[in-house]
Amino acid sequence: MEQGQQPNKVLIGVVIAVILAALAAGAWYMANNSGDNASTQETQSTSSSDHLVADEDDEKVVIESFKAGDYQAIGLYQSPGGNEEVAVQVALADDGTINAVEVEPKAASGTSRQYQSEFVNNYKDLVVGKNINEVELSRVAGSSLTSNGFNDALDQIKEDATG
Repeated sequence: MEQGQQPNKVLIGVVIAVILAALAAGAWYMANNSGDNASTQETQSTSSSDHLVADEDDEKVVIESFKAGDYQAIGLYQSPGGNEEVAVQVALADDGTINAVEVEPKAASGTSRQYQSEFVNNYKDLVVGKNINEVELSRVAGSSLTSNGFNDALDQIKEDATG
């Protein structure tokens, strides 16, 4: 009886080895083809105003181009005191660099005016000279909600500068 069980163990071992090999081959295939799909989708979604360049690994990278100029927008945000807004003006280069920026406080409540004032006195070093796509402020001098309004205005400016 033991001789009959021995071939069954060998057969089970072979089946398990085949299954593991198939799983490994499938994982390898998925890993090697998922990158190709991502770069194909990126290339297809590139608009005519964007530029494709090769980076040091010869991968295609989309560099967004902008219309250089002065842009302005009103950023909106919600504070505990209600709806607030902040006016933002940006001088933008065609490569997306922020050359200059001004923020005008427009707060309705006293507390919001204070936070907007703190923001205005401390944000420029975080923005000027940076690419507009890399700027996303979270908390500046204790003011996180004003940052939300600033980011909202910057999103509008990005849209205007690329559209």
